[in-house]
Amino acid sequence: MEIRGPNGVVAGVDGSAPAAAAAEWAAREAERRGTGLHLVHAVNTGTVTLSPRTGTAVTDLILREAAELLDTVRAALEAAHPALRITADVVPGDAAEAVLAAAEHATLAVLGTRGHGGFAALLLGSVSLRVAAHADCPVVVVRGADHPAGPFLVAVHDERDAAALRFACAGAARRGLPVRALHTWSPVVAEVGRTTPMVDEPGEEAALHERLLRRTCDPVREDYPEVELAAHQLTGSTAATLVEESRTAALVVLSRYEPAPRFGLRLTGPVHAVLHHAHCPVAVVPV
Repeated sequence: MEIRGPNGVVAGVDGSAPAAAAAEWAAREAERRGTGLHLVHAVNTGTVTLSPRTGTAVTDLILREAAELLDTVRAALEAAHPALRITADVVPGDAAEAVLAAAEHATLAVLGTRGHGGFAALLLGSVSLRVAAHADCPVVVVRGADHPAGPFLVAVHDERDAAALRFACAGAARRGLPVRALHTWSPVVAEVGRTTPMVDEPGEEAALHERLLRRTCDPVREDYPEVELAAHQLTGSTAATLVEESRTAALVVLSRYEPAPRFGLRLTGPVHAVLHHAHCPVAVVPV
């Protein structure tokens, strides 16, 4: 297998079950891409101690235990994927910042839904949200079930989503899976006073959306002729539709349109909702 670099795919690990599932997903994806896998384990060494001497000892212990955990994870992945090049780092500091730094030169970052630092009742941890909101590369949050024969679902709002559609087609081509582009919209209703709502000419609005969908999908079809790409337009909520359709999907792919401020989350409502409620892994692609 040709290895292009150790940072092709980056995965955050912390010893939790969701992180272990994410690392395994990342290993399989790195194999498909022919790249290396880089594991990142961030630990907080800012322990309050009674003396500098005690502080150094505690820090060394924390880092040693973190290295042992990372070695265990790495060894298990190497046993399961002997042809895959795997590198790993223990990083003192904030977990989200550590993954973001490691992902600066990566092609993909992979995370679990939440780690040991979060509350079990939360659907998605703050680290995964922050990385999905800020990373320069696509981010996959591994959740639910990865249906191996299911399609890649792509939310298509307008032509800006061509990048997310290409990401999905490239991934689907590596697995031999189909891609479904889903364009959801709600009919325009014009209310005149308090009379019965008025709607456009029947079918006129649907035809506009159909043309938009073709403009987005047709160029991508030409670039990926080996991928079965079906386009569908549906009326209703984007988030609710994607969450329901994700029950049988291999991956849901969403666009992140605007770069988020470094300290704050600016994911759109549908992206936020799907990350929390999807029944399969979710990819967020910056466009």
